Amino acid sequence: MSDSMWQGGGVDLDAYLTRVGYRGDVAADLATLRGLHAAHVDAIAFDNLDALLGGTAVPLDLDSVQDKIVRRGRGGWCLEQVVLMAAVLDRIGFTFSALAGRTRIRTGNRFGPALHVALCVELDDEPWLFDVSFGAYGPHAPIRLAENARLEGDWPFDLVREPNGEHVLRFLRPEGPAELYGFTTDARYPSDFELLNHFCLTHPRSPFNHRMVLQRTRPDVRYLLAGDTLTEIRPAEPATTRELDRDELLAAPAEIFGITLEPGDVQALSKILDGP
Repeated sequence: MSDSMWQGGGVDLDAYLTRVGYRGDVAADLATLRGLHAAHVDAIAFDNLDALLGGTAVPLDLDSVQDKIVRRGRGGWCLEQVVLMAAVLDRIGFTFSALAGRTRIRTGNRFGPALHVALCVELDDEPWLFDVSFGAYGPHAPIRLAENARLEGDWPFDLVREPNGEHVLRFLRPEGPAELYGFTTDARYPSDFELLNHFCLTHPRSPFNHRMVLQRTRPDVRYLLAGDTLTEIRPAEPATTRELDRDELLAAPAEIFGITLEPGDVQALSKILDGP
């Protein structure tokens, strides 16, 4: 895609690769795509804290996103991570587009707003779903964008096609398939991201502007913190949940999710947890 759209020329590729712990050469090939996907989700958490800490905006310009996620060691929510990842892929030379999905896992609703954004990467005339920002239930590797495609291993996923033409990404859990989101491959653009970002930050029905939502995917465990409830997911086991107390909540961003907070952010978070 054009550099003017995805801003590959403006990304600090070396700093990004250091941030995610990626070692080795990069090229516009499947091995690099898989390596970047695994490194990114292992290192960078889903993080909605800016929406809670008194901020009136979550900037999506590349400089702001790089400063937050790459330089300051924060996570980011879906749209921030997509802006960063798109710039990285563009810089390396991948061909891709963006698409939007209607999240089902949290709502059970197949017809809600299409708030989640992922990338569709073209390699050797084959499309791959590349999604590093869905959080604890998201894939750990790219999956071929084809009907009945599967990701095997400890964390299995598949893609199914519904009669209306939507693709559905499913997390294959011991208790049964979990539908994550449905999507079409209609292209979305950075201007669309701004509208979705505004909804996530300000709308009363946004799931991300009224409670802490932190998520991280590790090779052997996945973590989801929603409010004060921590869910842990391990391969081939039912998910477990427990309530965190105030001290555990304050420690969770750093200790569980690998998020670096400034002292002022920790103080602000403490006041939020204490309530009015």
